[in-house]
Amino acid sequence: MKKLVEVVHCDACAKKGEERDATTGLSVAGDSYDLCEEHGEKFRAYFEALFTAEMTVAQSA
Repeated sequence: MKKLVEVVHCDACAKKGEERDATTGLSVAGDSYDLCEEHGEKFRAYFEALFTAEMTVAQSA
């Protein structure tokens, strides 16, 4: 019995012509992205900062 293994590459790295294995996925409003650990962490930090800023603005209003 043979087993087919599909390697999924990071979409952000692919834009730079690099091939890095994707380790996480991101879905936003119907769009999905496969990301390596580094890009996954960058997006996590970006959203954390974005939502923290929005919460601060909402609380001060």
